[in-house]
Amino acid sequence: MGTLLSILTIAAAAVIAVVNPTSMWVFYALGIIIVTHIGAWLFRAAPGWFAAATLLGWSSVMFATPLALERSEFRALERIVRRQREGWEDAQAAIDFFEPLVGWATPLLFVVTAFFAVMAVLALVGARQGAHRYMLDASQQLAYACEKVGKLAAFLFVPMMVIILYDVMQRKYLGMNPDFTETAWYRFFTSTRLQEMEWHLHATLFLLALGYGYVKDAHVRIELVRDNLRPRTRAWIELFGALLFMVPYCYVVIEYGIDNALRAFHIGEGSDALTGLPNRFIIKGMLPVGFVFVALAGLSAALKCVVYLFGPSSLRADAGQYAGDTNHGQPAEA
Repeated sequence: MGTLLSILTIAAAAVIAVVNPTSMWVFYALGIIIVTHIGAWLFRAAPGWFAAATLLGWSSVMFATPLALERSEFRALERIVRRQREGWEDAQAAIDFFEPLVGWATPLLFVVTAFFAVMAVLALVGARQGAHRYMLDASQQLAYACEKVGKLAAFLFVPMMVIILYDVMQRKYLGMNPDFTETAWYRFFTSTRLQEMEWHLHATLFLLALGYGYVKDAHVRIELVRDNLRPRTRAWIELFGALLFMVPYCYVVIEYGIDNALRAFHIGEGSDALTGLPNRFIIKGMLPVGFVFVALAGLSAALKCVVYLFGPSSLRADAGQYAGDTNHGQPAEA
């Protein structure tokens, strides 16, 4: 039951991220997030799901425009509206909606942040297996989710290779039979569409496998420096890197990635080529989706580092992946 409520929290966070910021759905979804997250804690959701719901729920509220709008941004919006000649009524309605919220935006964000922080602390304090074991379980479950998504994304290589082979054969066949370009088949499967589908599949595979690469410690590191550091120093660097750089960077990419994808959807953006693929919002939407799993992978790494640095020695072997020897996958001695 608790895990189901965490899933509902994540779903409500997705609603906040994609709906019109002037819609009342933002506030309905915020209410659902608060209620379901409390329920997830009461019914003891799986640690990984609870951790994911905490991170994604908090992040969605942080870039929900009605709550995150500052006074300077409101004034800039007001000036833009005044310069408009068409659609003035709708724009003024938006201004009237935003104005009462501006003064309360920052306090509300602090309240929401405190709520998620308190819920995280309560989950750790009330964990039957202990706080450190709870964090390690959450880390392993988050890593497992990233692994599954990455492995499923790897199968996109199959249709990508099929399309590449067909594209090459079609080009060869056109050299022998130029009239083939007049057929309905070729007009649907043009070379431009095939090539765009190739990079769409490749980009999707790459983005969905980023989190998998991180939890497997398969990304590029500066080993010349890192291998000469003590394990605890490595763990501290990993922890600060994940919390101060990786997760905030993912937050920025997700926020602007969602805006970019929604803009492409609303204007019906397609390929720049006349015979290219339509619905460009699909591939643009893969950017924030991929970085959601990168953020979860970063949270997984941070939790492991906390356990490695502050947890009991009995858990250090399980938590040492990010502090140990990356060449052999075995944790180093402290």
